[in-house]
Amino acid sequence: MNMRLDEDLLKSAELGVAGCRVYSWTEPWITLGKFQSPEKDLMPGSDVPWVLRPTGGKAVLHGHDITVGFAMPLAGSSRSLRAVYRAMADPLICALRECGLPAALGENTRFSGRGPRVADCFAYLSANDIVDERTGQKVCGCALKVTRTAALVQASIPAGRPLVDPATVIVGGKALVGPPWDSERFAQALQKALA
Repeated sequence: MNMRLDEDLLKSAELGVAGCRVYSWTEPWITLGKFQSPEKDLMPGSDVPWVLRPTGGKAVLHGHDITVGFAMPLAGSSRSLRAVYRAMADPLICALRECGLPAALGENTRFSGRGPRVADCFAYLSANDIVDERTGQKVCGCALKVTRTAALVQASIPAGRPLVDPATVIVGGKALVGPPWDSERFAQALQKALA
């Protein structure tokens, strides 16, 4: 249902209407990036349910995170992936900073490109990742889909301990414990940043 609702945001953005959802999960779920497969990227025998995202990126374990779906029309905007991603990541970074976390794009820190290339979104840092600028810890995993007229970003912000050990469900999974978050405060900060 969450993936369908995020895709609906993208469809609305293709019609010229931007939209954003901030939500959570009632139990552990895994979203796989559009180009991933459960046979290759999930641990055999895992009973955690999974779903494919409409966006790319790597596997994300949900249930202990704040999740964001954000879509915007691209009329008059650059369609380069880099420019679109940065335009959409900026409000997330602003909202995280408003909530007290010194977030920055990895490329603006000394921490990008660290860790093995594995199936788990939170086990590798790239230049595009949103990290704590003090420690380099990834604080927000983002994935993007760009169509001819609109873009969708899906983001996950760990908020507490994972409900299951990521290493038992995702190939190369890494347990990342995020700081506790007030999802309503974050949603308000994101709304302010998007305005």
